[in-house]
Order: sequence, then structure tokens, then C-alpha cells
Amino acid sequence: MEDVIFAPLVLLIGFGIHQVVLRQHHRSFEQRLLNRSFVAHVAAGIGLILVYTYYYDGGDMISYHRYGVPIAEALRYDFGEVFPEVWSLFIHGDYRLPLEPVGLGSTGTMQVVAVALLFLLGNSLYAAALVISICSYLAKVMIYRALRSEFPDDKHEQVLFALALSPTGIVWTCALLKEPVLMVFFGPAFLGLKWILDGRRVAGGAVLVGLGGFVILLIKPYVLIAFALAGGAWIFWARTLRSGGNIIVKPAYFLVAAGVVMLGFTVVSTFVPSLSPDKVAESMQAQRRLSSREEGGSNFYLEGRDAPVGEAPAEGFLSQIAIMPVALVTALFRPFIFESFSAMQFLNAIEMTWLLVLFVQMVRRNRWTDLVRRVTANPGLMFCLVFVLVLALGTGLSTANLGTLSRYRAPMMPFFLLLLIILREPEKAPAKTAPLPLLKTAQA
Repeated sequence: MEDVIFAPLVLLIGFGIHQVVLRQHHRSFEQRLLNRSFVAHVAAGIGLILVYTYYYDGGDMISYHRYGVPIAEALRYDFGEVFPEVWSLFIHGDYRLPLEPVGLGSTGTMQVVAVALLFLLGNSLYAAALVISICSYLAKVMIYRALRSEFPDDKHEQVLFALALSPTGIVWTCALLKEPVLMVFFGPAFLGLKWILDGRRVAGGAVLVGLGGFVILLIKPYVLIAFALAGGAWIFWARTLRSGGNIIVKPAYFLVAAGVVMLGFTVVSTFVPSLSPDKVAESMQAQRRLSSREEGGSNFYLEGRDAPVGEAPAEGFLSQIAIMPVALVTALFRPFIFESFSAMQFLNAIEMTWLLVLFVQMVRRNRWTDLVRRVTANPGLMFCLVFVLVLALGTGLSTANLGTLSRYRAPMMPFFLLLLIILREPEKAPAKTAPLPLLKTAQA
């Protein structure tokens, strides 16, 4: 009954918010693509519930709902007593709850998100999924508003298409899961970074970056590292002068960019010591080897199947250089069609094949020097490149299951698609204008 009441209500409110978004984006292609994106996000949120219920026969989302309902009921019964314990679980602290949650750490944070939504929405899973899906849609609108000024007007349609209609960027950023909640807060953080970069609404931008970064840290701390590195590159590149093909570095902005990167690493390594620079390689290797031992038909192996979990890399990242290219290819382009042994994998493989085709077209139609020049000439593309490479390398090196990988890489996929679409076509050379004929003056 709660689904019948709250899900249509959320959908109605979401549709009203979407109409406000449309009024702020007047161009025909914006209206068309935003309509499609809104419908796709709503459909994905509902569809994932059906997939987890009837295809996977359970999973994270169903567990969040099953264990979240009793805690939400306890919160309604005695808010003053239960809320501090729920908050403690949210920030990875010690807690006392009437029911043991699904898990600790980031899983505990996600459990609290589920509890909060269920508390407000009468325990309706569909309404909770729709709230997250609509907010994820709005987050991508924020990213578009932040990035469009980095590109000429004739590229805005491509920018919006990539950000708002990336298949993985839609499917795995909807419903009651970690990656969708991550995207909900990533969008405001990205917009806040742009405000700070432009020197307007600096205080508001700092609040958005701080709030978004805090939630990202609690749910997926490694994404915050990629965001800090890419954000530092964006700040540095946006304030670097280019004159006559030469790059003139401003030391002050170099220090600011380095400070952003160091702050990101410091916050993450303090909160999650296993992701500190001296331990991150060991942590990724251990997670990858543990993942390879889980039962699953889509496991892949960057090393031998029986590589010992507790054996730390002798020289950090240097010991894993040999598998980095394979990890990048895996994160960016797999599963291939011939690796698909289920319906979900096959759909994912179709998208990955499309991205591979776009990549091949990009390489064939452009010289490498031209690609480098175009990326380095656009600070927005520099953010996309750094964010995609760092996140792809991290997920590729720490995952051993293609199904899990599809979810982990979801935050980077809109930016990866944007890179491929923008760089696929060579830049058009400026049209040469014929010299005007000299006018003959009449003889006196």
C-alpha cells in the first residue's frame, strides 16, 4: 500500500521539478535530451528494483530495504533515542540499534540513507528509489551547467548527451544503491568546484564541495581521491596561460592546485588509512584477490587465480605496473561481447562495444599530437581525462568481477563518453576567405 501512495507522489513532485529544469534550458536540444534523461532515470530506478527482486533474487538494495524498515519504525517510535545511534552509524562510529544493520563502514552509511528515505516515505522501496533516481538526474544537470561554459555553443548538445544519457551513467546511478547516492552528491560538489573556479559564489561553492565531499568520503572514499586529483588539474589548467603554443605556469595557482590534491589525499588517508599513498597499492591488490575468490560467472583475473591475498606488493605501484594497461582496458572497455553469459552482461557489453568503436574512431581520425593539444587547451577536458584515468585505474586494479566493475565505474562513464564524443571528430580548420579584389580608382 505504501508504494501505491508514496511512489506516485514522488513521481509527481519529480515531474514538477523537471518542468522547472526545462524552463531554465530553452534550447530545443536541451529540452529533448533532458526529457529523455528524466524518463530514463525514472525507468532505471523502477527497473533495477525488478531486476534485483526477480533476476538476482535479492542483493544489496533488497537488504537495505529489509533491514531498514525496522530501524525506520524504531526511529518513528522514539526519534530522540534512536537518531543519535543512526547518525553514529552514518559517520562510521559506534552505535546501538534494535537491529543489526547490513554492514559497517560505507555499507552502514548506505543503510542510514535507506533508513532516512524509508522513514520519510512510509517504508516504500519504490518511492525511495525514485527519489534517488530523480536526484541523480538533477546531479547530471548540475554537471552540465558547470561544464558547458568550457565548450563552444555548437558542442553543448554533445556535452549534454554524454553527461545525461550515458547508459551505465543512468542504469547504475539510480535506485537504492551506493553509486546512485554517490552521484547525487557528486553533482553539487562538481558545481561548487566550478563556482569556486569562476570566483563567484565562492562561499556557496565551498559549502557544496564540503557537503558533497563529506558524503563521498563516507560512501566511496577512493572517488574523492580521483575528484581531488582531477579538480586540482582543472584549477591548475584553467589558470595556465597559453601564448604562441607555449604554456606559462602561474606558481600561485600551481600551489593552489597542489593544495587541493594534498587536501584530498590527507582527508581520505586520515579517514581510511588503507587508502594512504603508502598503502593504497597493497589495499587494491588485497581487494582484487579477495574479489577473485568470490563465486561468480563473470570473474576475471589480472594475476593467477591462486595469488595469495596477504602477500603485499614489494614496491607499491611499481610492482603492479605490468598489469596496469590490462586494468585500464578492463575498466574502460570490458566486458566484450564474447564474454557475455547473461542478459545484464550482454546489455553492458553492447555499450562497451560502442565505446570501443568511438575510441577507435577517435584514434584513427586524429593524430596523437592533435589529441594532446585539444585536451591541454581545454581545462574541462583535462578534468575528464584525469578523473577517468584515475578512477579507471583504481577500479580496474581493485576489482575481479565484471558485474561489480559495471557499478564501480558508473561515476566516470559520463565523463569518458564526453571525452570520446568531443575528440572523435577532428577540429575543423578555419575557413579561408578569398581576398577582396582591389578597387580601381577612376582616373581624374
